[in-house]
Amino acid sequence: MAETRRIAQTPVQAVVFLETLAGLVEKSPVAYSADAAADIAGHLRGMAEAVTIGAHVNPAELDTTRQYAALDWHNEVVAVLFAAEHRPAFH
Repeated sequence: MAETRRIAQTPVQAVVFLETLAGLVEKSPVAYSADAAADIAGHLRGMAEAVTIGAHVNPAELDTTRQYAALDWHNEVVAVLFAAEHRPAFH
């Protein structure tokens, strides 16, 4: 039997997602010029701010979610680095 797990999406998660996406766009302007990447990141941050204000996001919950998101991102990077295909590079 296949089990489906679902995490409820909240305005806080949307804010953290938009903030993370803005940071990625800003740091990796591969498809855009640096100015365009900064402009897109600014729009994404504006969307995050609009969600925060419009949904009356609890600042404490937002901070906690940001901390978990940073930890999740770090764990994902570590998992990729230690994947079998990357192990020979560490010797």
